[in-house]
Amino acid sequence: MVAVLAGAAIAGWVAWRGEVSVTAASHAWLAAVVVAFAIAFLRVPFHLYWRHDASILAQLPIEGGALFDAALLRCLHAAKATTLAALIGAVPIAIHSGELYARHASVALALGAGAALFLPAVATWAATLVAVGQDQARTAQLKAMTGAAELPPSSAMLGALPGLAGTFVIVGVLLLTRWLTGGEPVLPAVAVLGVLVGVSVLSIAAARSSAPRRMGAILRDVSALDRQRLAHLEIRPPTGIERGIAKLLGEGALPYAKDARLVRRRYPMAFALGALMFLVLVIVGGSQPDDPGPWLTGTLVASAAYGVVLARRLQNKPIELARLTSTLPISEAAIARAKLAWVLGWWTIFIAAPGVFAVARQVDGVPYFALLGGATVVVIAAAIGFSRART
Repeated sequence: MVAVLAGAAIAGWVAWRGEVSVTAASHAWLAAVVVAFAIAFLRVPFHLYWRHDASILAQLPIEGGALFDAALLRCLHAAKATTLAALIGAVPIAIHSGELYARHASVALALGAGAALFLPAVATWAATLVAVGQDQARTAQLKAMTGAAELPPSSAMLGALPGLAGTFVIVGVLLLTRWLTGGEPVLPAVAVLGVLVGVSVLSIAAARSSAPRRMGAILRDVSALDRQRLAHLEIRPPTGIERGIAKLLGEGALPYAKDARLVRRRYPMAFALGALMFLVLVIVGGSQPDDPGPWLTGTLVASAAYGVVLARRLQNKPIELARLTSTLPISEAAIARAKLAWVLGWWTIFIAAPGVFAVARQVDGVPYFALLGGATVVVIAAAIGFSRART
């Protein structure tokens, strides 16, 4: 039902944009579908190992292959729902041309294959690196194999590798923008879609072959990282920008520094996704497309939604342990100020700054300035609202 309703909403927007031209409708569909699948890509680790029952499953006498198959089935269901919404959303294009609808449907199916097969395989591989990173002998062996003096933080791989893989899939689809409306693509469409589907099938086959040996360790070690038990904690100090913000917060500097450290370790996807949105806005501002509406609208709406999610995560475990915090000599106002400062810092760096540039470069940027301002208000209100609710 959610997929059908989401597809109907996309179809309504596409039909409205279709009153301008088929190209505008296609751009609107592509922007909405990219946002929908970006969310599906982000959800893959939660279907695999960032689950509330991960530590329990790791202790039960269940074979690793069965654990992986159950997680993969959750990924398949989520990808199926997102693909269905994309196919329904393209229905208004079928009114203009059945051939163009077939092209949009093929892109939706390729994205669905990426969400169902490729991203789970990459996320599993990233979690395998975490399991390796918790064993000193295996770490030394990996250093000897790669010749590296130091390995990158394994916990950062949990978000960085799936984020990179999702970017690879999305960029491949964006290369077909002109092909969707009957034009010549940057690369042959059959080759791009074939590579996406082929890589998805081969990667999940490789991941499934090793899953019986690794899935139990993956669930155990990732859940240990979440609870900061039995694991090497890769907690980095605040960056220069974060230290500058902390100096402005007075009593809130200490909880802000704690949040900055823990969010980077627990939710590295916030920075990977933020960088992707930053890049999209800079490209839109630099290229000045004839129809920037779908790209600006999709990016800003998705950014606002994710900003609300981050504001909520700052109030919950493992970032915030409310019962422990209440025993510390730090006022609730200072804690709330620290949360708001972190959200505003993330929003300003990754969204607001490139967003102002992108909007200012458009011929008629007034509606988009209003959209950017509205998204900013929503994120700030969510940060304040969640802080007051916790209090």
